[in-house]
Parts: sequence; structure tokens; C-alpha cells
Amino acid sequence: MKIIIRKLEDREHTYFAYLRGLCGKATYLLYFEDSITGAVSLHNFIEMLQTHFKTGRAEVHIQDREIEIRSEALLEAIGQGVNHDQGDRNPEDLNQV
Repeated sequence: MKIIIRKLEDREHTYFAYLRGLCGKATYLLYFEDSITGAVSLHNFIEMLQTHFKTGRAEVHIQDREIEIRSEALLEAIGQGVNHDQGDRNPEDLNQV
């Protein structure tokens, strides 16, 4: 299961995470900010998808190289299964503010 995180255009520290439905008929989407509540929302979103699709591990892919995450809690939520499509960066490397 591949969850993708992208930055919202023209908005600082605002993102969306999505999963294309496994059968191609739906897309699951979460809008969240770089904050503790955003971290909790992302964590719950990942858990919800894992429960619904009965998968063990979610892969989180960060698509935008410009993402600069400030919240340690959000870094932890992302770090549960991070894969970076734009190079090999650690979640800690995203915290560049």
C-alpha cells in the first residue's frame, strides 16, 4: 500500500496524503498541516487504511523535494514507513526550518 504525500501549492506547511484505491475506483485523501494535530490525523489516516485494506505496513512516499516539516510528531508519523521518490532522504532531513 503506497500513501503519497504532496505539498499544497501556494500554502506553506500544508499537505495532502492520498492513496489510490487498490481496485482503481476510489482515491482516499487527507488534508493536513505541519502540526501535532496534523500528525495525529496522518497517523489515524494510515491506521484506517491499513485496517480497511487489511495490510501490515503502509509505505509513505514524499513526492515534493521542497517539503520542510517542522513538527517532530509529524516526522514520527511519516517515519512509520517512509520511502522517498525524490532521492534518499531521512525524515530528519526534512526538518530544515
